[in-house]
Amino acid sequence: MSAVKRLPSTDEIERPLKKVKRSETPLEELTEGGLLSQDDVIYYQKEAIYRMMNLVRHRNSRLKKELCRMNDSYSTLNKYYAILNNWWSQIIDSFKNFDLVSKVDDGEVTEYNQHLLISIPSSEDENLSPETKQVEDDLRNKRTKLIALLQPLLSQPVKNRDEKLVDLEESLTNLNVFKSRLEDENKLLKEKIEELNQELDKYVKFVELKNSKSLERISDNLHDREELKIEEDGEIKEESKTPLDYESDKVKTEKDNSEALKASNSELEDLRVQLSELRVENKTMSGQLSERLDKIGELEKQVAELKAGMSNLSEQDLLKSSEYQALVAKNTELSSQLSQVKFTSSKVESQFYELESKLTSNKEKLEAKLKAEVDANNAYVAKLESDINRIRSDRDSCRAENSILKAEKGKSELTEQYKSLNETLQTRIDQLEATKEKELDLPETAEDSAALAKHNRLLSKELKQMEEAFKSTRQKASAKLAKYAESDSYINKLNVEKSKADEKYFQAMRTKDALTLQNKVLNGNVAKQAELIDVLKANEGRLLKKLEVENSLYSKLKDLESIYNNDLTFQRNRSKEVEIKLRVLRENNSELQSSLVKKQEAISQKDKKISLLESHDESLKSKVEELERLIGRYRSNSTTTEDEEINQALLTMTKCQLCNKNFKNVTLKSCGHCFCNECISNRLSSRMRKCPSCNKQFSNYDLLSIHL
Repeated sequence: MSAVKRLPSTDEIERPLKKVKRSETPLEELTEGGLLSQDDVIYYQKEAIYRMMNLVRHRNSRLKKELCRMNDSYSTLNKYYAILNNWWSQIIDSFKNFDLVSKVDDGEVTEYNQHLLISIPSSEDENLSPETKQVEDDLRNKRTKLIALLQPLLSQPVKNRDEKLVDLEESLTNLNVFKSRLEDENKLLKEKIEELNQELDKYVKFVELKNSKSLERISDNLHDREELKIEEDGEIKEESKTPLDYESDKVKTEKDNSEALKASNSELEDLRVQLSELRVENKTMSGQLSERLDKIGELEKQVAELKAGMSNLSEQDLLKSSEYQALVAKNTELSSQLSQVKFTSSKVESQFYELESKLTSNKEKLEAKLKAEVDANNAYVAKLESDINRIRSDRDSCRAENSILKAEKGKSELTEQYKSLNETLQTRIDQLEATKEKELDLPETAEDSAALAKHNRLLSKELKQMEEAFKSTRQKASAKLAKYAESDSYINKLNVEKSKADEKYFQAMRTKDALTLQNKVLNGNVAKQAELIDVLKANEGRLLKKLEVENSLYSKLKDLESIYNNDLTFQRNRSKEVEIKLRVLRENNSELQSSLVKKQEAISQKDKKISLLESHDESLKSKVEELERLIGRYRSNSTTTEDEEINQALLTMTKCQLCNKNFKNVTLKSCGHCFCNECISNRLSSRMRKCPSCNKQFSNYDLLSIHL
């Protein structure tokens, strides 16, 4: 059982519909929410037209790039064609110098002679310029002259003609196979380019559909149900409106829709005019591109045939060519220079070998001298080290003796002090004995003698005790002194032995360092000697190889010298004649090339201007035709199929989706969906109080009349 819904309040009944935000300029923005409006539909159509125009623009840019590339290739082929044309004219001029043209101008031109050179393609187009016709006539005249000149040369007997024909046929078949392979590869590459262009168009279309605002708006319309649920819970509150306000809003929306429709129609017509212009321009560009491609193909064929004719020239033709003779003369001159260079190089190499031998001898002398000096220095250093060791040992012994003497000196001082102490004690004893004798010599009385005797006895007792104490202390002091002297002498001996041991240790370490240093020096000398041996071996092998090469070069140069001497005398006589002819031909060639380049530049500029004017003329014609068609359509007030489709789509949007016969005139406040009044009343009478679109409950209070 579903929960019973409460009745809506008066505030909820009088709640107006959501406002549609409109911009000042129509058809520039979409609505921000709710159902789709007529402006949204027009915006969607406008975006579709923009997408189609963008796709056409991309294709047009690709065609323009292809046309620029073809123009560049056409200019390069035109240059090659001009160069070949100049070359053939030079051949004709060179034949004129031999007075052959006057002899063969009156000769007959047979069918066999027609196959000697490539034929000029006959152009059936009547719109050719007089300059191109003149170029074709000049080429035909030159071809007839060349055929007449080459026919007597080809009639002469040729050695090994069959073998040469077989070789030529084999090369021709190989070239045909290579040509067919290249054509297949070219076809595959063109198909690949077409596939890539199609993929590029698909990608551009995908990106534009992804970035489309109208499609995003349609997808956002699916989320309106959740927003309407939030409104039902009371999160969105708006002010109520009166029926008069609804009527005024309806009038305003109708006016805005009519103005937006007019603006969109005018803008759509402008876009159609631009689209027709672009289509005509694309058509003219594609026509020009096809014409240029045909011309490029013809020129490529002519260039290939001219190259084949140039590669199949006979020896006599080459000998009669001024350029070939100049190359032969230059070759002989270079060969003579090469022989001179080789002679000078051999001379320089001999000098180099002499210098290298001198260098090696001087190096050996210096190494021997250095080795002797090093040995002498090592002996002197060893002597100095032995002297240093001897001096160090003497120094160590002197230090030991010095330490012993210092210890004995301290001992003698102690004994002297002890003697002085004994002397002072002896003098004191003598003084006391003298005082005692003096006291004994005094006159004695009975009392004094008794007191003295008593005092003497006491003193004698004390004196004995003092003597015993003095003796005991003296014995102890003498014993300690003797013990001190013994320990001092023992310490001195130990210090002497320690100093001797230290000196021996340091001497051993010094000898060890000297031995390690000497070992390092010896190892370095051994490594240097090994490296020197390797270098000497490598030098010896290199010198042997150079000697072999020089011997072979010497034998070859002797043979070449004899050949060049014979050719030199022959070529010197011919070089003078060739130089005179070459000067005249170069002057004529430079003049002809300069004039030809100027004419070609003028022709190319005129062709570019003509093509630009033709394309502009075609675009203007298409624009005029499109405008006339639009004017006629407006005069007749006839609608197109596109307008009918738009009207049908709008009608389907305004019809009720339940019965498809009545217009939508009632909307549900609870969810915002629109239906006709008849269908809603039928559902209410049959107690079906749920929205057919979102299955949300509604009542009579949720109904609101609208006008589309």
